[in-house]
Amino acid sequence: MHKLTLPLLLLALGAQAPEPSSPAAADADRPPVPIDERMAKEGRAVYQRYCVSCHGEQGDGKGYSAQWLEPHPRDFTGGIFKCRSTPSGTLPTDEDLLRTVRVGIFHTYMPPWKVIGDRATRAVVEYLKTFSPRWKEEAPGQPITIPAEPKDDPASRTRGKAVWASNGCEKCHGAKGKGDGASVPSLIDDWGQHIVPFDFTTSPARKCGTTSADLYRTFMTGVYGTPMPSFADSLQPQEAWDLVHFLQTLIVVEGT
Repeated sequence: MHKLTLPLLLLALGAQAPEPSSPAAADADRPPVPIDERMAKEGRAVYQRYCVSCHGEQGDGKGYSAQWLEPHPRDFTGGIFKCRSTPSGTLPTDEDLLRTVRVGIFHTYMPPWKVIGDRATRAVVEYLKTFSPRWKEEAPGQPITIPAEPKDDPASRTRGKAVWASNGCEKCHGAKGKGDGASVPSLIDDWGQHIVPFDFTTSPARKCGTTSADLYRTFMTGVYGTPMPSFADSLQPQEAWDLVHFLQTLIVVEGT
């Protein structure tokens, strides 16, 4: 059973739905993009060769290999994707999906598949959309704007540490960013599975990308389907960049 969307939840609680000018309402007003059936058919063969053992015949994340994988492979049937450039709760763009297939998801068993080539990648992305009815009912969200990165200096990192503290990041990620915060035992994702917050100390590679812009995008869109929320409504762009710069200081250099 799908969870209530934010607008429905707000209505159930007696709150007002988003104004028509809000991003969520604007996305809801746009028509869905038709699936390219020819490309999807081609993508099915790609999926059967490279993806089915983990993601399953039905795209539900229950392939034969899934029983040994942690975190579990993505269930495509709900149309929920963690790594996106679009607002929390919305579908990703084609470019988001292409990026994930090409570069993989760091610190998981999802490898980069750039080796299969551009056409096969685009075809399998089109096929993935056939697993969820959301693609026939909704348009992808509008990508957020990522402003130019300001200077990464000690002042920015100090401000970022304050942003980290004021937003309670350590409750999940821990005081030193190791993913061992006090809330860890109670964290559950939308599939009912226990989830461990990201450990920022082990590697400069982040789950949804390696660049500072990738990390900024994650803050502002959230990791849909997990307890990691979007901070688009609570952080100004400068604060988000400061937080990005602070997180770079948490990486533990080997041998120190």
